[in-house]
Amino acid sequence: MKNIVGKPQTIKKVNEDLIKNIIKNEGPITKPEISSITELSLATVNKIVEQLALKNEVKVSGLSESTGGRRAQLFEINANLEHIIALYYYRNCCIGVVANLLGEIIYQEEFNIRMDTYENVNQDTFFVIDTLIKKEKGNNIRAIGIGVPGVVKKGVVKNIPTIKSWEGINLENLIKSKYNTKVFIENDTNITTIGIYQKQYKDKYKNMALMYLEDGIGSGIVINGELYLGSTNFAGELSYLNIEFGKYNSNNLNLEDYIMSLRKSYLESKDNKFKKEILSIISNFIRTLVCVLNPQAMIIQCSILTKSDMEFIEKDVSNNVGEENFPKLIKVESLREGSINGVISMCLKETDYQYSLSNKKGGY
Repeated sequence: MKNIVGKPQTIKKVNEDLIKNIIKNEGPITKPEISSITELSLATVNKIVEQLALKNEVKVSGLSESTGGRRAQLFEINANLEHIIALYYYRNCCIGVVANLLGEIIYQEEFNIRMDTYENVNQDTFFVIDTLIKKEKGNNIRAIGIGVPGVVKKGVVKNIPTIKSWEGINLENLIKSKYNTKVFIENDTNITTIGIYQKQYKDKYKNMALMYLEDGIGSGIVINGELYLGSTNFAGELSYLNIEFGKYNSNNLNLEDYIMSLRKSYLESKDNKFKKEILSIISNFIRTLVCVLNPQAMIIQCSILTKSDMEFIEKDVSNNVGEENFPKLIKVESLREGSINGVISMCLKETDYQYSLSNKKGGY
């Protein structure tokens, strides 16, 4: 903590949030260890930690190993002081969970959602949230997070064909006005991408992309460990790419509907001509992402792809961009766990202890 300029109360808040983050991310941890990491004086750390303990925000979890003298207390965050409610929509269902401040899932349930009218989808959504609040057993709700199959900008949902009545609706304000808590809305594929990245790949890769081709198509992008959304949250909308397609498109379908039609035709007939067309489109998608983003890894969920299909895609794209530029290709069978983890991660990140100074010099 160096070169900070600000009012005493402001600096106190910065120090408090810094210590809470250290305890949350590094705990169980002793006061001397906190002092060493933060470069705050031990006296300052002692005072702030004791205040946090009195407010029940942190708690003693045990004692450090003996080094010959008095054993120091170990502190950890009180993970159940507040909870996160996370919702993730897919098809005609919603997965709802309650999670603590460490991102650990306390309760999870799947709900059917009527998506035919605005009134029905809202009523069912409120029922899900109300049910989860009851399961939360009286602790404070820190935030509600929702992953939706559409483009989201400043809480407004667009391009959401599966829940048409939410088109153009400020879903963030709708939920916030009813529950009076922080609300965060994000595109489902973006949420899934960051959820999978945080849980499985953040220690392996800095740059990663995810591609989804099941009951829709989309992609999510991670650059330098952060989810990349673009200037209007439109990054990753693969269905708008102007690539060559249409070998079996007699009905002049758009790209997304065409891929879904090919997938349906293949599943019904098992005729490889339909799969070859899908593989060609996937190769074009990956080739585009490699040329523009050059990711280290590419995660794919597409249930019809076999090991030999993945090998074909790798060879096909590598022939164009070079083997040294081709990312690690990873097929996953399900994205549900990553989706829920992503919603939880979004809420925790957006509500984390991150008080900042508007008037500061240097870094801290």
